[in-house]
Amino acid sequence: MVSAAAPALAATPLSPALGSVITGLDLGRCTDDARTMRALIDLLHQRGVLVIKGQNLSDADYVRFGRQWGRPLEFFIKEHRRQDHPEMIRINNDPATPPALRDGAVHWHSDGSYEAEPAAVTMLYGKEAPREGGETLFASTAAAFEALPAGRRMTLEGLVAIHELGAAPWIEGETPPDPNRPKRDMPRQRHPLVIRHPVTGRRALFTSGTACGIEGMDQEAAMALIHFLRAHITQRQFRISYKVLPGDIVLWDNYSTVHSATPVAYSDAEGERRLLYRISTKGMPALCRA
Repeated sequence: MVSAAAPALAATPLSPALGSVITGLDLGRCTDDARTMRALIDLLHQRGVLVIKGQNLSDADYVRFGRQWGRPLEFFIKEHRRQDHPEMIRINNDPATPPALRDGAVHWHSDGSYEAEPAAVTMLYGKEAPREGGETLFASTAAAFEALPAGRRMTLEGLVAIHELGAAPWIEGETPPDPNRPKRDMPRQRHPLVIRHPVTGRRALFTSGTACGIEGMDQEAAMALIHFLRAHITQRQFRISYKVLPGDIVLWDNYSTVHSATPVAYSDAEGERRLLYRISTKGMPALCRA
């Protein structure tokens, strides 16, 4: 809930399940205003996805805004980072991109679920957008959990999923990774199948795109349950679609949502270019810790 002391935000819901669009806010002027930031933080935790329209931030201002949400991480592929601001990750559709490195995010996932500490918040700053394609899909894992029958919710709580990058089952609409895509040698991680949001306490499913087993469960039964839950989460009533446009900052809460890119043409032709800058953070905002 937005605190009573917080300023009112001009927010319009994107759907009943998740997402709000905010207009009339200049982040360059209010990033250091604790009351405005707390209102944004509360609204993100309530709605799962925020679209903040009409921004014109310098790189330094964008990084400063990103740091309000937690500890920015530095992406493991150095070539994708901005040298002057390594917190910023470049996402584009450069036709020089090798085929094995294209469309790597066209599957439902939450960021960093294959790590010991997953990402908390991810944001994209739109610089260029193609006329056709390039939408991002989001689904509410919290709304999906709450829609399950009470008995099913009880059986899921207490289960622990095993996560491994690239080992999860694919569901309809996802793009399997190119077999030539470079592999990352990372240890498997354990995360509860049902997580509690560290700020709100709201429960949500946490299968992401990396859950590949469940402790103490036969592998065939575990994979059947994971596949069922992933298909359940991505039903239309829990989903929205949004294309990041120039001047948009789009944020999502990885504790209560999953997301998926959609295929985009790799081209530098006029009207087909796409350029975004991503920042992902870990931990809680300082305002929440306070």
